[in-house]
Amino acid sequence: MARKNNPKQAIENIITVSAKLFAEKGYDKTSMQDIVDALGMSKGGIFHHFKSKEDIFHAVMEKQFEQIIETVNQWLDEMHGLTAKEKLRGLINRNLMDEKIIKESSNMISSAIESPQITLAFTQNNLEKLAPIIADVIREGIEDRSISTAFPDECAEVLLLLLNFWCDTDVFQGDFPTLHKRFQFLQYLMRQLGVDILEDETVNSISDFYRKEEYS
Repeated sequence: MARKNNPKQAIENIITVSAKLFAEKGYDKTSMQDIVDALGMSKGGIFHHFKSKEDIFHAVMEKQFEQIIETVNQWLDEMHGLTAKEKLRGLINRNLMDEKIIKESSNMISSAIESPQITLAFTQNNLEKLAPIIADVIREGIEDRSISTAFPDECAEVLLLLLNFWCDTDVFQGDFPTLHKRFQFLQYLMRQLGVDILEDETVNSISDFYRKEEYS
């Protein structure tokens, strides 16, 4: 016989509903009462599983990063047999054009930017969880000679910081020409570092995508 109260399901419900509220209203503008009302649970029921709103946000962030990492690893498996440079180019193209990834990343960033403490936690999670995957592919590229750099870990971190934050106009505002120049600079920087993974076609495709978004 199924248990009336399923703690695991309760936690999943809290995370799912809170993620929706954070995406819609932002972290700071979402109150615990909003979460209580949306869930139809008591505050005591929520605090039984989470100590605070910040604790809930961290759980939301962990869940979404798990999904992103699972997707990235799946993409890498699908690109088995390619050079590391080709894999990284493939990851960038898919990451920047995949609507699900864009939506999840945008929701997390939009929720976080209102709170410095949450922004820092999000940035740390981004580097701690995703950068090692990228760095391992860069090291693979050093081995197969498709990439030449003495700084695989640093290149991975810089790439993610600039790609996911500096090139996101929700974080660093800018019009289409500004965004295009940022992508061109990122392309130039990575080439100088020996990680030539941003092709002209990719930069132009990314810019076209964001220009359509801007004027849609």
